[in-house]
Amino acid sequence: MFKWVEISLQKNESRYNLLSDFMKENGLENSVEFIEPSIEDLPQVLESAMQKYDGIRIGRGLGEVVLSLLPNHSMMVDKVKAADAIVKSQGKWFLRTNAVDGLTNVIKLFGEKFDFDSSVLVVGSGAAARVAVTSFFMCGFKHFSISSLDKSKVELFIESLRRTHIAATFKVVLKEELVLLPGTHGIMVNTTPMSAENPMLEELYYFNFFKAGGIAVDFTILPVDTQLLKGARDVGAACIHGYQVAAATDIIWCEQIMGRNFMSESYTDRLGKHLRAQNLSV
Repeated sequence: MFKWVEISLQKNESRYNLLSDFMKENGLENSVEFIEPSIEDLPQVLESAMQKYDGIRIGRGLGEVVLSLLPNHSMMVDKVKAADAIVKSQGKWFLRTNAVDGLTNVIKLFGEKFDFDSSVLVVGSGAAARVAVTSFFMCGFKHFSISSLDKSKVELFIESLRRTHIAATFKVVLKEELVLLPGTHGIMVNTTPMSAENPMLEELYYFNFFKAGGIAVDFTILPVDTQLLKGARDVGAACIHGYQVAAATDIIWCEQIMGRNFMSESYTDRLGKHLRAQNLSV
């Protein structure tokens, strides 16, 4: 029996119960549990989890914090400065960041729509934003606009990105400048919360920054069809949903622990239908 756990500030119980069923259907008997620790308790929780479980997923709010607690990092973890899984290999635990490859696998499906001369607008300056920049950079994009509420945080974020994304160009975009952006962005990625308290969203709904035929990505898992994606679709953009990125990331983790490849389409479809059935779309 493979025992695994998600350690997160906000658990993904519905998603990971579905993933557990998928793993069973593909030959791996497993059980999943969920821990929601405080950041202060994380060192003790993590130490205990590595004794009790065979696999660990790192969830929201802890991807950056966990780096200082484990010495074994992949090169991608060092680049992204965040982790979403801890994988056991030959008796040792290693941090992994599978979201970069997960997002990359999804956006490659839209390759015929890419305009590499256009810019990528990334909203947010946390771990998910770093994942987005890294994925689109790996796909060939070189021009990035980064927008967030805290100018100093964005400047530090860009300074860090410049050290690991050689030849890329970065521009700070303040919230009030979003509505003034020219339509030169072929990609828009939202990594900020989809809530009424998020002041960034109202500026994005104008879509003045989009080139014709652009691609909108929203990391939000629930609701599935966010107002941002609905609006982007109305102006002719292709859309990538948060659950698609999550599903691709889940499949990569399954491949790491099970040692074989999977077709991600069936799990992605199931996760999308499962989430939509919860009637949480807005």
